[in-house]
Amino acid sequence: PYTPYLQKSALKQLKSLGVEVILGQSVEEVASDHIRLKNGEIIHTHTLVWAAGVKGNPLGNLLGVEIQRGGRVPVERSLRLVGHDDIYVIGDLAYLTDEKGSPYPQVIPVAQQQGKLLARNILHRLQGEPEEAFIYHDKGIMATIGRRRAVAWPYYKLQLTGFLAWVTWLGLHLIWLMGFRNRLNVLINWVWNYLTYDRSVRIILERGTLDVTNAPAEQERRQVVGGD
Repeated sequence: PYTPYLQKSALKQLKSLGVEVILGQSVEEVASDHIRLKNGEIIHTHTLVWAAGVKGNPLGNLLGVEIQRGGRVPVERSLRLVGHDDIYVIGDLAYLTDEKGSPYPQVIPVAQQQGKLLARNILHRLQGEPEEAFIYHDKGIMATIGRRRAVAWPYYKLQLTGFLAWVTWLGLHLIWLMGFRNRLNVLINWVWNYLTYDRSVRIILERGTLDVTNAPAEQERRQVVGGD
């Protein structure tokens, strides 16, 4: 969604971090030791990180409606689930299109504005008043690329890159956070991480089971690794 100027800047900043960017190619095959691109190129790897968008919660499959792209469920302008007067859906799970027919993005500002409208509509319904329709007030788009690297297009008026865009991203996120305590906590964490380069490891792992046939070898391995 960014302008060509911001796209080129983002690409340049990624390359400055040592990232090799391949454009215009889709992934045709994923194997245990490689991936194959559409043009036939093979990239040998045992580690693949896939970060291609957001998918709605599987709860949507239980609501008895036609699932839209991204696992989302269709809602009316009042944010009521289509065909169900007593269910409201907002955020990443809600599928609602704008005036151009494009679905609203699965981002925090959309969810926040939908949440405020939902609260008002519930009050309207309790008081027997007509409900309001959702109108998204888009305040622009931003993306961080790395330390002192970002692109920002606030209110679609000013195109910022690099350090200035990064500072803008930090500042606006602090402003939009709810509550002074949250803002202070995030600010302290950001300052600490910036000064010390200290980042906590955030990895989600599946809980596995130990193969009892290899239990002695596994126990021995853990003892060696642990230094027992």
